[in-house]
Amino acid sequence: MKRIFYLCLLLLPCYSYSQYMGTASVTQGLGTTTSTNIYTCTNGRVTNIGSITATNATVWTVPALVNFTNTNFPFASDLYNPCTGATNTTSALALATLNGSDIINVDATGELITAFIFADNYFEMYINGIAVGKDNVPYTQFNSNIIRFRVKRPFTIAMLLIDWEEHLGVGCEVNNGFQYHMGDGGMVAVFKDSTNNIIATTGNDWKAQTFYTSPIIDLTCLVENGSQRFSNNCSTQDSNIGTSFYGLHWSRPSNWMDATFNDSIFPSATTYTNATVGVNNKPAYTNFTNIFDDPSNDAQFIWSTNLILDNEVIVRHTVSSITGMLQKEDMNKALQLYPNPAKNEFHISIDKIIQPNEIKNIIVCNLYGEKVLETNKYSEKVSLINIPCGVYVVTVMVGDYQLNQKLIIQ
Repeated sequence: MKRIFYLCLLLLPCYSYSQYMGTASVTQGLGTTTSTNIYTCTNGRVTNIGSITATNATVWTVPALVNFTNTNFPFASDLYNPCTGATNTTSALALATLNGSDIINVDATGELITAFIFADNYFEMYINGIAVGKDNVPYTQFNSNIIRFRVKRPFTIAMLLIDWEEHLGVGCEVNNGFQYHMGDGGMVAVFKDSTNNIIATTGNDWKAQTFYTSPIIDLTCLVENGSQRFSNNCSTQDSNIGTSFYGLHWSRPSNWMDATFNDSIFPSATTYTNATVGVNNKPAYTNFTNIFDDPSNDAQFIWSTNLILDNEVIVRHTVSSITGMLQKEDMNKALQLYPNPAKNEFHISIDKIIQPNEIKNIIVCNLYGEKVLETNKYSEKVSLINIPCGVYVVTVMVGDYQLNQKLIIQ
């Protein structure tokens, strides 16, 4: 017992589990390997899966519970993959290898959508709750993917993102001369319709929530504010001794991939530059900058608030039925606010071309720009009780369209 206490003093400050006041299950130290090398690739890293028991006796899969070995979950097609020899220099070359058997029918009569994805390290994608593709390489070498599916708009994209780990349970890999290097993540995606027009790109209009954060050295560095889980005050210093690091684990909602799941409480995704993610030397990305870095519609790398410490992240985004389909004047006709002037309430009238779930939020601000009302749920009637008389601006977000209308409250 004395040796253990002395070792803790020598290597790391000792922290009591009671100092952590958040909602996660807390683990400490390394997990136990349960599956060895679920994928092998020349010059790739060991891709193991394991389990670890938390202080509250819950058992967690590390780095995460994934569908990589689930034969019912389809693999994505290769955009660039040195593990299979698919070293395409253009997206046209990659698309030319596909014969149509790769297309997943979410809606058999829907339009054909093509998604281009680069993920560090691993992803699984659902459209309206239907599995449409998973990463071919869970760890390394670095690869990129194509997923094609048929669907009717609006549709919801839900993705599980995993930053893999060599030291199971403490979120670390061997790198940069350290045994316990704190690796980072990042995902970028572009979605195109059958006419090659971009209909969606990753950015801060996506939602992102973390479900596994590690390594944590000091449990007091963590902050939770509602659904927001912050570890930005935590150390990201690499080490050669990491067997006492902590991990935080949260359970995923069972229906997180469904279109009906309410992701309004998820924080907005955080965006990161190419340089921060470190893709400038990776042909899986640089061969396709004409797609990912389109000059008129640049896709952003996204993750949760901590690119380094957050290792299991869910991201979601709804593609509107109106994206790229309507002119501004059409939207003004399809979305109306009345009466104006209003008294105790106003109404929002939407045409059939707009679906209620496409309305992201409704905000009322005074002329000083101060927010007096906000709701992220569509309702035909919006109450104005307790809002003083005056002139206001109502903003309604529908997909990527923003309607601003002056409203007088009498």
